[in-house]
Amino acid sequence: MNRLVEWDSFDLRVNGEKLNALVQSMLGGATPIEWLRIEFRNGLMRVTGSIRKFISVPFTVDITEIQARGTTIRIPLRSASAAGFPVPMILFGLLRSQLPKDLVSYEEPATLVMSLDRFLPSFIAAEVQTIWIIDGGLAVTLGRGGADLPQQ
Repeated sequence: MNRLVEWDSFDLRVNGEKLNALVQSMLGGATPIEWLRIEFRNGLMRVTGSIRKFISVPFTVDITEIQARGTTIRIPLRSASAAGFPVPMILFGLLRSQLPKDLVSYEEPATLVMSLDRFLPSFIAAEVQTIWIIDGGLAVTLGRGGADLPQQ
C-alpha cells in the first residue's frame, strides 16, 4: 500500500444523530421525500419518513443488516410499511428513479447500494469489513488501509 500511516484493522463508531443530519442535508428539495428520520437500536435500523406523490404518505422501513465489501455497502430492505400497511418489496424497484443517484443506487432484491469512495477523502484508502447496527449509531470495522497527508 505504501502510505504514510497504515493499519491492519481499525474500529470506529458512526454517530446516529450526525448521520441523520447528513442525510437531511443531502435530501434537499429535489426528492419526493418530505422528511426522513433514522433510529438506531441494537440490531435494528428503522427509517421513518413521509413521501409525497399526490398526497403525503408516511412510511417505515426496517433494516437488520448492512453488508460491507471493500468500499461498497449493501443495505437489504427487509420489511416496509406505508400508511400502516405492508408494502411489497417489489415496489422499491419502481422507486429507483427517485433515489439520489450521486448517493445511492438500487439492485434486486430490494437492496440499496452505496459506495464509500464518495465520502472518503482522496488521501485515505480503506476497506470496510463489517458494519453493526448498535444503539445510537453504527459500529464499523475497517480492514487494511492507510492515509497520507492531504494534498495542499
